[in-house]
Amino acid sequence: MSEQQSILEANRAFYRAFESLDIEKMSAVWLRDPRIVCIHPGWRRLVGWGPIMTSWERIFESVFEVKIELGDAQIVTSGDLAVVIVEENLVQRGYDGPARSQVLATNVFERAQDRWWLVSHHGSPVLEPSQSGEPPLQ
Repeated sequence: MSEQQSILEANRAFYRAFESLDIEKMSAVWLRDPRIVCIHPGWRRLVGWGPIMTSWERIFESVFEVKIELGDAQIVTSGDLAVVIVEENLVQRGYDGPARSQVLATNVFERAQDRWWLVSHHGSPVLEPSQSGEPPLQ
């Protein structure tokens, strides 16, 4: 398997864990390190294993089902770091019914122990473009 394929497989493993709603699967893709970072859309920055795994537990407890379709991934590598930028198209079914969202995600992986581990996930909601095609005003 090429380096690009291994990085894409690590990225897919993260999304399979997300869709599974299984904290053990999610914990298997993250590097167990105090410097890991996660920023869920609309949340403050979480740093370290404990806060990040607790956040995933909270998310998994609040939904019954998650389906994610990914857009084309852009990969940038430098040594033992890889950045994957991808659009997430999510459908979640929870206590408030179904919800759809689009998120632009930046996933950073680090190669350690002969595999790629997630060290940072940052999700930003995609805002609807204006009818003129211009970006929304801030």
